[in-house]
Amino acid sequence: MSPRFETPVRPSTIVLTPPTGFRTASSRPYRKRRRASFAGALDVIRGEPTAIHYLVAATIYSITPWLVAQLQSIPLPHDGILAAGIYLAAGASRESSRPEAPLLTIAVWVNVVGAAALVASAMLPPVRRAARVHAVAARFYKYAIALPVWTLLVVNLDRFIANEVQSLTGLAGWDATRLFAAIEGRSIAWMQHAIASPALTAFASFFDATVRLVPVALGGALLVAADRGRVLNSLIIVYLLAALLAVPLFVLVSAFEPWTTNAAYGADLLATNIRYLYADAPASTLTRINTHYHWAAGGVFPSLNVAVLTCGALVLRRHHLRSMSVVLFAWAAMSALVAVYLGRHWLIDSLAAIPFALSVVALGKRFPLDVNLTVRSPKQLQLRPGEIAVVDPNEQSADWLLSGYYTRQLSMLSRAARRSMRLAAQRAHLAFARLVSSRSKRQQRRRRHHYSAPAESNRRVRFSGYRTPNGATPVVGDVGSRDPAARTPI
Repeated sequence: MSPRFETPVRPSTIVLTPPTGFRTASSRPYRKRRRASFAGALDVIRGEPTAIHYLVAATIYSITPWLVAQLQSIPLPHDGILAAGIYLAAGASRESSRPEAPLLTIAVWVNVVGAAALVASAMLPPVRRAARVHAVAARFYKYAIALPVWTLLVVNLDRFIANEVQSLTGLAGWDATRLFAAIEGRSIAWMQHAIASPALTAFASFFDATVRLVPVALGGALLVAADRGRVLNSLIIVYLLAALLAVPLFVLVSAFEPWTTNAAYGADLLATNIRYLYADAPASTLTRINTHYHWAAGGVFPSLNVAVLTCGALVLRRHHLRSMSVVLFAWAAMSALVAVYLGRHWLIDSLAAIPFALSVVALGKRFPLDVNLTVRSPKQLQLRPGEIAVVDPNEQSADWLLSGYYTRQLSMLSRAARRSMRLAAQRAHLAFARLVSSRSKRQQRRRRHHYSAPAESNRRVRFSGYRTPNGATPVVGDVGSRDPAARTPI
């Protein structure tokens, strides 16, 4: 007997809800038309790039150096203090309100290279002989907005932020320099006195003035070369947020560089022995800056140099670039130690840069940014049974370069290089082990011969009543000696 199951109860009627309002005039057609036009513009921008697209991108790249020069030529109210600040940041090497570091100049000229590549690609035919030029131009076209924006921020943002901080000095509240000097003033002075040397000072000056800027100045170009668009977008947001959020901290918790507390540089209320250890820094100029342009040495809490490098390391780690993030963390730590040694930063504000960077990166996740001109891939046609795919003769021959060919080749070369280096290290280790073992065996043979053979040869043997087979008389003496005088008959 089959079991019976209850029939599920289903509603047989549909309940209709009454309308909740009415509309006199509909704006739906207008909104549809506006969305359609916007979608059409996006299709034009993100469609397959043509020569016109490349020329427009080349124009954007070519006007970037002009924009940098125009922004640097804008007169600001506190150019004198900015010139003194750049003089201190550059290691007492130049007095100017415009940053002219060689690395920043390289960052600007990368845009000129991008413009040249795009113009060349627009003029060259799509043949395999010009495939490399087309591949480079396609990469620069993808970052035709992100790379110029990064260049403008890196070269000009710090100048306007410093001018804003100096404009708000009237709102400055608590001066934390005295507290910092009381906590670690003697420690920094003792460290400078204990480990200071001309070679270390020259290295620290070069690192703080030039090497420290390498990740910031060349980071955009390196990310473009590696095709890391999301990382570059995140770094743009993080760099901008770090500069903007540091302004209230610089003003409300004002702190000045440690060397300004030394009486040798005109300090009145504080008296420490912390020196400004940059090479070739005249004391008279530092005294004038400390007394007349005191805020040129201000805004050190938190250390924005360490904070920017730490933010970059955190962003790289978030995008699964762990090895590069470790390198950037080490770079930030080295920058902090060098700044403390040179007398330009307190250890407290260098440590305060870590929670500040964590907060900036956490806030940067709230502002997604995508300024990359990503090309939408065309829809792939599905072949029906019996159809054969035919190669289009109008297909660009440079497309094979844009499909990750170079990336795969570089990965294969890197794996081969690692394998060859590992084999070379193993062979060197085996050769060294054989050399050590052969030397040890040789030394053991020498020791055995030294301690055994000479002892037997130097023994004096007395023969009693023993004659040699040929009838000679045995002798007593040094058996191993060839001197006949050393032998005596029995």
